[in-house]
Amino acid sequence: MYQAIEAISKAGVVRPLEPVLFDDNEPLVILRLTKTYLSAVPSVPPAEWRQLAGVLKSSPNLNGDPLILQRDMRHEWG
Repeated sequence: MYQAIEAISKAGVVRPLEPVLFDDNEPLVILRLTKTYLSAVPSVPPAEWRQLAGVLKSSPNLNGDPLILQRDMRHEWG
């Protein structure tokens, strides 16, 4: 499982913005986001979640027993 941690770098030393506990010899992956990347991400206001409520209610693909649908989706690739 991945965990996102915000950090800053000063003089080449990465410092988390909040305390984080790591196990000894735990493998870590650091992904660096440059200012160019961050400025290229469009700022889109969050959608109002209430407008999405009930959208799939009449979907022909989701009719039937929810437990059977879940089982079929889980076993679809196996």
